Amino acid sequence: MNIQSNRQMLSLCIASTFLILTCSVDAEAMADSHAIVPGYERFRVAHLSPAEAGRLLISELNCQSCHGRMNDQVLPPREAPVLTNAGNRVSVDFLKTFLADPQHIKPGTAMPAFAALQSKDGKPNENAEALAAFLASDSTFRYMAIGADSARRGEKLFRSIGCAACHGDQRQAAVDRPAFAMPLGNLSEKYSLTSLSSFLSNPHAVRPSGRMPSLNLSPEELRDVTSYLLRDLDQSRVQANVRFEEYHGSWEQLPDFSQLTPVSTGLTTDITVEASSRRETFALRFSGFLQIPKEGQYRIHLSSDDGSRVLIDGQPVLVADGIHPAGNETARHQMNAGPHEVVVEYFEYHGQEELKVEISGNGLARQPMAALMTVDRQPAAPEDATPETDSSLIEEGRQLFASLGCAACHQHGQGDQKIQWTKTAPTFQNIRSTQGCLSPSAGSNVPVFALTEQQRSDIVSAIEADQNKTTETATREQAITRIMTTLNCYTCHQRDGLGGVPNEFNELFTGSIPEMGDEGRIPPHLNGVGDKLNPDWLKHVLNEGAKDRPYMATRMPKFGASNVGALLTMLEGDQKNEVDPVEFAEAEHRVKADARLMIGDQALSCIKCHYFDKFAATGIQSIDMTTMTKRLRRDWFHRYLSNPQAYRPGTRMPAAWPNGKSVVPKILDGTAPTQIEAIWKYLEDGKQAKIPSGLQTQAIELVAKERPLIYRNFIEGLSPRGIAVAFPEKAHFAWDAEQMNMRLIWHGAFIDASKHWVGRGPGFQAPLGDHMMTLPSGPAVAVLPSTDSKWPSDNAREMGYRFLGYTLDKSGVPAFRFRTPDGITVHDQIKAQSAEPDAELTRTITLTPASDTPNACIRIATGELIEQTDGEWVIDNAIRIRSIHGQVISRKSSQGNELLLLLPLKANTATEASYTIHW
Repeated sequence: MNIQSNRQMLSLCIASTFLILTCSVDAEAMADSHAIVPGYERFRVAHLSPAEAGRLLISELNCQSCHGRMNDQVLPPREAPVLTNAGNRVSVDFLKTFLADPQHIKPGTAMPAFAALQSKDGKPNENAEALAAFLASDSTFRYMAIGADSARRGEKLFRSIGCAACHGDQRQAAVDRPAFAMPLGNLSEKYSLTSLSSFLSNPHAVRPSGRMPSLNLSPEELRDVTSYLLRDLDQSRVQANVRFEEYHGSWEQLPDFSQLTPVSTGLTTDITVEASSRRETFALRFSGFLQIPKEGQYRIHLSSDDGSRVLIDGQPVLVADGIHPAGNETARHQMNAGPHEVVVEYFEYHGQEELKVEISGNGLARQPMAALMTVDRQPAAPEDATPETDSSLIEEGRQLFASLGCAACHQHGQGDQKIQWTKTAPTFQNIRSTQGCLSPSAGSNVPVFALTEQQRSDIVSAIEADQNKTTETATREQAITRIMTTLNCYTCHQRDGLGGVPNEFNELFTGSIPEMGDEGRIPPHLNGVGDKLNPDWLKHVLNEGAKDRPYMATRMPKFGASNVGALLTMLEGDQKNEVDPVEFAEAEHRVKADARLMIGDQALSCIKCHYFDKFAATGIQSIDMTTMTKRLRRDWFHRYLSNPQAYRPGTRMPAAWPNGKSVVPKILDGTAPTQIEAIWKYLEDGKQAKIPSGLQTQAIELVAKERPLIYRNFIEGLSPRGIAVAFPEKAHFAWDAEQMNMRLIWHGAFIDASKHWVGRGPGFQAPLGDHMMTLPSGPAVAVLPSTDSKWPSDNAREMGYRFLGYTLDKSGVPAFRFRTPDGITVHDQIKAQSAEPDAELTRTITLTPASDTPNACIRIATGELIEQTDGEWVIDNAIRIRSIHGQVISRKSSQGNELLLLLPLKANTATEASYTIHW
């Protein structure tokens, strides 16, 4: 059999066992309005073979729902929308007309037509009426008014955040948009404000295959984008569903509305200040019945400027009285299914005015409460609703859903309630009939897809290749290309020369920093992206979406785990491991200090272009450095910093190690691997990394010049009773009067007092310097029953320790005094002394007991590793303890390794112990 005759033998959808009726749909008449698959439209001519193009169409037309999987299928097919509760989100009028003539109602749709649902003039027939009645049998659909301001904001969002990248610029006529722009159709005929907002908040709940991803829109953004998409709504369809009363007067608290006479009353569609004829000195009272779909706990959200109150069934649920700016208040409220009386009271004094009441939870996406309200306790059915009594029509629709083939593609119901298709179709290997949906005309029970001749030919090529097993197993790169083409990733991203922002959409990609050029507005290429991003972060980005580039308007959408699992596995094949481990001669805390110096304004000045946590860069605002080690692979980080242009030609990222040589050769050993590894180690601390120099431009740095400096305030890492001490030698410590111990030590800069000296001074402040080390918690001195006993870990004050203040010697060095529960008075003095490369601290503790105490102990240090080397005790290769006066005990305990001093004490006799700390 030759190829041409073989093509004539193939059919895509319905086996010859189906009943072919005389009534048919002419597929050729639909050729001008054909099914749109963006990847096919954009890449068919230049990049896809006929068989590859056909495979893409078969996937996106969901042919596998009837015919099973093809060989070498790498991505699940595009599932049809879930139609459970479809009547809650889609107008019944839209359902009827769409079922009868999908391409006329929504040009470009993948939904096939059925002659069985059309009358002779192409209008819905009795079958379409029955099927629509079944799908809308549980309908709560109601049109809502669209706000012009919200729609204007939504247009800006639609054009900038990525919606238009797939659907095209809606300001252009449909015929002027590129062929690969996915048409939207007239959404105002299909959705309500509530139902479309709910869909956009979680598209995967209805369209689980991820072709329509989520952009993680906020509730405000959802409403604005939805309002824009429904801007053409015929306002005559909107039914007022909330009563309101307007009052004029000047109040500073919510008035007693029962004592007031309204200046006007009426019905509205939303709880908003727009119901008032004034913008100052007025009050509003809204009322109606909240129709709760099912029993459970719901969240009520309130934002108002000025005072407001929400009552449900006479009970105040949220109150935000008085004069104040808008703010978000939330309360949980348990409600049974059915109607609940709602009253919302509001007053506006002067200035800004706002009132917004929303509901969410128990399966409801956050939405205006008015969307679920009615004027009457038992609302009348919408005019276009199917009468509840016409159960026979609904049952007829249910039977059609099962027999016509709807259930083959669309889910309706869960578990045992899920409707199953009552017929079968041949697998791709067994398709032989000349009848079916590839035929130019088909019977009334056969789906007719709107296909061009090229599309039909490509589908046949794919089926032939599958049947003849001439399709080779896709390579990893070919499989990646298939998935990215299917998910339309190439609209925003380029990989290995394919795709990228098309010229037709170039102006839709914008950024907030023009100086960054295309880097600031065009999403990055994906060449070697699996090598660049660590697997966990790549999984997070594809599963959940991301907004890592605050300067770029376009957002990375959320595709869902089940839709990108295969892609994640394949992208891991990009990984390269070319960078050797790096060993440091210095302790890690010193390495991080050097890296902090490099990143700051005294060396490489990375802070001039990159965010650092909450601190904006001093120049352009590129990706946050504190997230880099979470996002990137270490191996790629090394290679990229060594030669940024090799990975992103044209990037503004400078080369700090040209030809492998550092521009700051005096830091560490001056080599690129060591310096880059140091930066990586420093950034591994994430948001806990010490802030580089040059960012805290408003800092009030305290400096000890000739005498020690004492700073008592809220210090990060200590209790609220912290006392920090600075020395001219640039070695500092912080003592905790709650723990009765020295808790922090560091070098360099002391502390920034601006947080506590400017305004009300909220929060804790971290030290400014480097080499910060945290010392053991708990009291410095304890009396142990034996040397094996556990060191006390409870709050020292609660155990009976008493802080006795501190004294200053002639040079201004403080000595902290406290008393133990055993009657030992402790005198704890820490002094700085010069050393190389940095100053060290000498600690002298004097113990005076009230009675003989043979087993008093001082805890010097704790750590995972404590070793004695050349007369010094080394703690975790970071802190060195030397010149210890007293009996040293090194032991293991449940809290790790500990270093103690054991001191036998005589009553009323001072015993002194001391040691030096170098780090």
